[in-house]
Amino acid sequence: MGDLARGRFIAGAGMAATAARLEPTGWPLAGLLTTMISTPEAMRQGARQWRDEPSPDGKKTQGIAELRTELDRQFTELESSEFLKGQMLAKIKERHAELNAQLLDFERCKECVGGSLDSAADLYDAASWVSTSLGGSAMAVAVFSQACKGNALTFAATRPMVARAMVALGRGAQKVVGTMMKTSWKVAGILTVSGYLYSGASAKFPGMKAIAADVPDLTTAKVAFDPATGGLADPLPDPGDLGGMKTPSLLPPFTL
Repeated sequence: MGDLARGRFIAGAGMAATAARLEPTGWPLAGLLTTMISTPEAMRQGARQWRDEPSPDGKKTQGIAELRTELDRQFTELESSEFLKGQMLAKIKERHAELNAQLLDFERCKECVGGSLDSAADLYDAASWVSTSLGGSAMAVAVFSQACKGNALTFAATRPMVARAMVALGRGAQKVVGTMMKTSWKVAGILTVSGYLYSGASAKFPGMKAIAADVPDLTTAKVAFDPATGGLADPLPDPGDLGGMKTPSLLPPFTL
């Protein structure tokens, strides 16, 4: 449906441009209809991605909800193991709750973005029909104007009417373009808020940069419990880090 909508946008602009060649007062309309050309299907694809829906090939990326469930499961396992106690357990529990809240906010924002993109796509799809209609009307006016050229008196008498018709069509196009622009700004604002939430979460939890790639494993946290002090100590060297580069940990740093 998106490709068809783009075709309607192009058809409307093309008819308006052809009409403008016959009737120069139609050039503003042709310009407006050209600026309306877009592909609503691209918005729908973006909405599906924001909602973590399966791609056309059937592959589904891990969503925020699944990530939160996995984090809760891993934390529950750690807590029930009774290995973490005291200050260390309290600190990790605090960070887990904070990360969970950040992910919940981001998940809600993703749903909002997906819905907004779908709404924008529906509006743009409707605008494509309006574009085709305006282009067709411009062609009709231009053909009428050309037909009147056979009689000088008739042509002179109809000039004001033709000009008013083209201006009216242009105003209609302006209203549609204005609505489309407002919708675009609203979606852009929602995307900005989403980016802000994501950036804020990433600043506190660098591991979020790799959320789409894998699930953070709390059991491999780079912290160590020091029985002598009852607190956190620097972790022992990981032999895997000594032989070369290693994939960065997805876990946010837990430090006092």
